[in-house]
Amino acid sequence: MWKYSNPVRIIFSDRFITQVSKIANSYKKPSILIITYKWFRHTETFKELENELEEFKHYFDIEENPSFSSCQKAITFTKKIQPSTVIAIGGGSVIDTAKAVRMAVYKSCYDIRKLFSSSYKQVNKPLLIAIPTTHGTGSELTMWATIWDKVNKKKYSLSEYNNYPDYAIYDVNLVKSLPTSVSFSSTLDALSHSFEALWNKHSNPISDNFAMESIKLIIDNLSKLVEPIPIEVRENLLIASMYAGLAFSNTKTAAAHSISYPLSAYFNVPHGIACSMSLYPLLKINEKAIQNKIANLLNVLQLSSIDEFWNKVLGTVKNRIPFSLHEYGIKKRDLNWLLDLSFTKDRMDNNVRELSKRDVFKILEEMY
Repeated sequence: MWKYSNPVRIIFSDRFITQVSKIANSYKKPSILIITYKWFRHTETFKELENELEEFKHYFDIEENPSFSSCQKAITFTKKIQPSTVIAIGGGSVIDTAKAVRMAVYKSCYDIRKLFSSSYKQVNKPLLIAIPTTHGTGSELTMWATIWDKVNKKKYSLSEYNNYPDYAIYDVNLVKSLPTSVSFSSTLDALSHSFEALWNKHSNPISDNFAMESIKLIIDNLSKLVEPIPIEVRENLLIASMYAGLAFSNTKTAAAHSISYPLSAYFNVPHGIACSMSLYPLLKINEKAIQNKIANLLNVLQLSSIDEFWNKVLGTVKNRIPFSLHEYGIKKRDLNWLLDLSFTKDRMDNNVRELSKRDVFKILEEMY
């Protein structure tokens, strides 16, 4: 038996402001809160948004990889507003912060640490419109918000079905100026989402299909991430990110993300890179368990082996971004304590093949 569900309404548009206006203004006297980055309020796009929407409040104090304290600030700010509509314009950090804010209003619970409990009375849930400005996060299509305890270097997930966004709006114009380094990292994050959906205990034919489509688009376009990046490449990678989000929204992530968390927490390895460095050793480990999927994928990509596939990826990223653990200041001796932190509950155990500590240590050695 298998099942697939994703309640997010998807809109692809080259004029996201018009779409936002139609949705928001369809509600009588909506109380609108826009959550986005500080730099975004100085753009012409934000000025257009101000002209299009009758009235709204805005919140800009966003922390990369949002922490308990940064989310608490956003929640405290929101308590005074009680928005009926929350609009998130940004990457994963913005969208995850918006999800925490939306759930705080929904549960009338304005303490971020208590928000993880489901015992609170649920009131009117604010509409959530998620508009990604990168092509990798997938947060606009999932129920999870990643929140970090940066003091204790731990990652938490605010997770429940009620926290899927209502709308995901994609506009390629919002990713046109994305720096190449961020484009690489976010694209590799989407690649990780796709593979983790394929070798997942919760995979199904629909998630597999989305994952395959995403990987094909990424491999066809990754080598074209060269300045000036053509608009069609940006659009293809945005679609690939959407497919990846639709895939892992039903499976969750697995071993690659589990291994990545301490790398980002302790050594600031960019999330998409931290996830994707382990893909090749995990491909080798999981290949037999998903050999039909791998065979189909290689056929679609017109490649003969996973070695050829990975060489194609490495040929693109080599000399473009740091792509090994030692390049991020990690010492060989660090692998021992990183190993113990690599087993994240409800992530590592999603891997189709059970991984031992010995397996994961070998993965870390290959990543080194």
